[in-house]
Amino acid sequence: MARKKEPKYKKIDLIAKVVEMTTSGITQPEIKKWLMGEGGCKIDYVYQVLKDARPIIMETLKDISKDRLEVTIIEMENMYLEAKSDGDKKLALDIKKEINRISGLHNQKQEVDITTNGKDINTISVIKLIEVKKEENK
Repeated sequence: MARKKEPKYKKIDLIAKVVEMTTSGITQPEIKKWLMGEGGCKIDYVYQVLKDARPIIMETLKDISKDRLEVTIIEMENMYLEAKSDGDKKLALDIKKEINRISGLHNQKQEVDITTNGKDINTISVIKLIEVKKEENK
């Protein structure tokens, strides 16, 4: 009885490679092609590796996004200080508003309907309100 040949890569190495390729901007079809070619995987195993890599990819992308946001805020704070020291109050205020917006400190202007007890309006509650009004008018 012949033994199966040893795989070229371990599953954990394939997952790491998929995460690296995805975060580097390589497309899903290209990753699948690499896994089936260089990785030596059959199509069903490719999908299993991609499925197992998905949560790691999401966590990695969150970390990358968080790091980029922190760098952007630091750069903008430096711009704010420079505008403030130059005496350009309008520019300093605009930069501060933008810092607050991207860091989540500034809430976007939201309309509130008194019939929803102060909850934000969304399309479902507006549609329901219209339907109730139509039923009342019958």
